[in-house]
Amino acid sequence: RFTTILTRGRAGLLPSPRMHRLFGRSKEPATAESKATPSLSEASGKIEDQVKALETKIQKADEEIKELVAKGSTNPMAKQRALQAMKKKKMYEQNRDQLLGTQFNVENLQFQQEQAEVTAMAVEAMQAGHNALKDQNKKMDIGSVDKLIDDMADLQDEMKAINEVLATGTMLPDGAEEDDLAAEYAKMEEEMAAIALAGGPAPVPAAAAASSTGGYAAPTPAKAAAEAVPSAPPP
Repeated sequence: RFTTILTRGRAGLLPSPRMHRLFGRSKEPATAESKATPSLSEASGKIEDQVKALETKIQKADEEIKELVAKGSTNPMAKQRALQAMKKKKMYEQNRDQLLGTQFNVENLQFQQEQAEVTAMAVEAMQAGHNALKDQNKKMDIGSVDKLIDDMADLQDEMKAINEVLATGTMLPDGAEEDDLAAEYAKMEEEMAAIALAGGPAPVPAAAAASSTGGYAAPTPAKAAAEAVPSAPPP
């Protein structure tokens, strides 16, 4: 058996207060007038405006106090009004100090939020870079890289050996040795030194002299002098 807990109204059956107590009231839909949650930057700007307004009030109260103190000797009510103005100034200063503390906390939280966003962005970028590096490593085989390095080392050794052979392999005529050529060069140096000490001209190679005289080799100065001296008659 159920008890009817509805009441009749102009628009039909309406829920009774007892029904509201049993089942509760339905939540009203959010209206368009509901304001969005302000950001930390907006909150800091709003607090800054309040601080500036309080600074203006403090300045006006200070000017009013000075004027009333100056009139205190002639106006009996000036002192009372000056005291009231001083109280207002103290109140404004307290409110300003509280707002400055609140503003500091809001700006500090805003800074931390910005740092968290930067950190999250850096972590996301590092994760993307890590994934890209892993993809690049999958394209490379350590075995093939080792083989490539070994092949390059072998090629460098071969090129080094070829360069050494080219640097040491001097092209000489058949039957000619470097030691023989060096000995012949030393002998020619000795002959040149002896002729220089005797004051004679430098000797001309036989092949060059024969070509210049039509195949006849000119006698050396020492040989010519010996031929010019007549031989002694036999006894």
